[in-house]
Amino acid sequence: MSQPYYSWRMKPCTEQNGQEKMAIRSIRLAKLCGLWLFSTTCEAQQLPSLEELLRQKTNVDASQIEVSTSARYQQNAGQSPQVTYLVTDDEIKRFGLRNLGEILSLMPGLYVSTDSSFGYLTARGIGRPGNYNSRLLFLLDGTRLNDNIYDAGIIGSDFFIDTQLIERVEYSPGSGSALYGNNAFLGVVNIITKRGNQLQGAQLALAGDNQHHNTLSLSYGLRHDSGHEGWLALSKGDRRHIDFPDKQATPLLWQQKNNNLDHTDKISGSYRYRRLHLMLGAIDRVREEPVSLQSPTAVTGITRDENRNYFIALQHGLSLTDELELYSHLSTNSAYYRALTPFLSGPATQNNYDFAVRGKWTNLDLRFSYQPSAQSHLLLGVDAQKDHHQSYRLSIDGVLPLLDANSSNNRAGLYLQHDWQLLSEHRLITGFRYDYTAQNVRELSPKVGWVWQSSAEQSLKLSYGTAFRAPNEYEQETNKFFQAGMPVSELIRTLEASWQRQFASGWALSATLYHSSVENMITSSVGQTAVLQFYNDREVKASGVESTATKRWPQGAQLQLSASVQRARYDFNSADLTNAPERLFKAHFSQPLWTEALELNWRLFAASPRQSVRGELAGFARHDLMLSWQGNKDLSVIFGVKNLFDRQYLDVPLASGVLLGQPGRSVELALRWNFFQ
Repeated sequence: MSQPYYSWRMKPCTEQNGQEKMAIRSIRLAKLCGLWLFSTTCEAQQLPSLEELLRQKTNVDASQIEVSTSARYQQNAGQSPQVTYLVTDDEIKRFGLRNLGEILSLMPGLYVSTDSSFGYLTARGIGRPGNYNSRLLFLLDGTRLNDNIYDAGIIGSDFFIDTQLIERVEYSPGSGSALYGNNAFLGVVNIITKRGNQLQGAQLALAGDNQHHNTLSLSYGLRHDSGHEGWLALSKGDRRHIDFPDKQATPLLWQQKNNNLDHTDKISGSYRYRRLHLMLGAIDRVREEPVSLQSPTAVTGITRDENRNYFIALQHGLSLTDELELYSHLSTNSAYYRALTPFLSGPATQNNYDFAVRGKWTNLDLRFSYQPSAQSHLLLGVDAQKDHHQSYRLSIDGVLPLLDANSSNNRAGLYLQHDWQLLSEHRLITGFRYDYTAQNVRELSPKVGWVWQSSAEQSLKLSYGTAFRAPNEYEQETNKFFQAGMPVSELIRTLEASWQRQFASGWALSATLYHSSVENMITSSVGQTAVLQFYNDREVKASGVESTATKRWPQGAQLQLSASVQRARYDFNSADLTNAPERLFKAHFSQPLWTEALELNWRLFAASPRQSVRGELAGFARHDLMLSWQGNKDLSVIFGVKNLFDRQYLDVPLASGVLLGQPGRSVELALRWNFFQ
């Protein structure tokens, strides 16, 4: 009969001699002394809390960061069916990026211009003058932000969230309508905000420059042991003595520069508990700009633009079974814009064109995620938008109406996507979406993708997809009012191949080739009424390559390079589209100086010549040089110069074809201070 377990386990101890016992006791005593010394050292060094660890900078490979934009659920960036570009909070802070437009300008294939009031994006060679970024879909933690009048995407200082509240920005280029429907024409931009534990305590953020652009933000975030977390932020921004971008501005107008101003107030907040997330944001903006009036004598007036926008969003995730999850999202949004533009109705009589736009809408998204095994992931969803109010009115002094349009619209989409692991290294992604609107839009958007993950360091992706952009409310109602023909939806078909490779030396390389065919591109023109009207232009072919190279050194230095070659041209005569550079090159480099707390950050942005209605615009290269200092875990300071050599260059972002100068040199200082933790 075998001995009991405790008998043979304890028996060796009873057979030990005295010397062995003494040795064991000595070893135990040494261990206890070591543990005591280790605990004393830990107390002296004050080990960081979880919240402090979350705020520390990491050097994680970007391909391993979880993203959600490309597939509409969380997965590693390297495994997403399409390439996804990222800008993290660390980069936002190091380079002193003050708005969403500056963040997006870091990403391959994107070109940003401004008219000093609004920011305009060109993506993969397509950026029509006067378009308010409606060919890109903008999301904030998954909440759709494009408005229901212009389908506009705001990227300037009037964006809902200040940059210090952003954890990362994801940009997934290419046709995205198979998952997102309207506006995901050239890509999807998703802004991910920070959690309450990343903002633990209060934070004061200040930024200013020699161009009289100053911002102040105060936020407070917390996370309770029970799981409740959230943050609340207030901010105020002022720009004064703004330079006139129009190089034809008269000397008399420059004398009114002190009246050229921009004022912004914001409030935003976030609350989370487990898988429930409530978020809100509101902005109030006033922009005033002197203008010259047509008169035999020199006369100026002041235009006044007002923006008041808000959103409230509630989303929740629920596990129905181990394999099945339900995601629900409900948001309500409002957009208001008013422009008062002075004109002379007589020799000494000044009146105002009063242009007012209002929009209110509600979005609902229900999505089932079914994953019966690690080899299969099925996504089935429906989302809908109810446009409660869509109106715009043009009058003289708010009394004499010239244009008055009111409408409401409904749209809905059903989408399905299946991600199937065929073999250990191969995945097949298929899907489609059907969209319907009350304004007679019927669109089917299919997609298919293949991912070959040959190793943990290398992947190859192929995809084909279609996307559409329906004419927005402004385009439809403007043509209807002036009895012009109604434009139909734009369509794009895109074939794309992407390769990514991570090397043991610390280098990471990627290259993406694409070819797109665009039909019915909506373009603006000035008719006999001198009011913009819209029509479907000829077929466009767009091809290009986007390549990136990233290197991280053990000492902390980082280098990021990207080069884009893109050409969009009319198919029938091969004429290039206007407002888009054919070549872009971007470089970002960071190097610690003497200590990890002090870093030198250099940024290069170069663009080739661009075609415009005013002829060819010269290419340019601009440099930013910033110093970032992390004095301690609670205080950081950024100081530097943007457009270091004051490179002067022009763009034509407006349909009017006016040549506008882009921002020159600015000396900037920014501070973040955490307290009350």
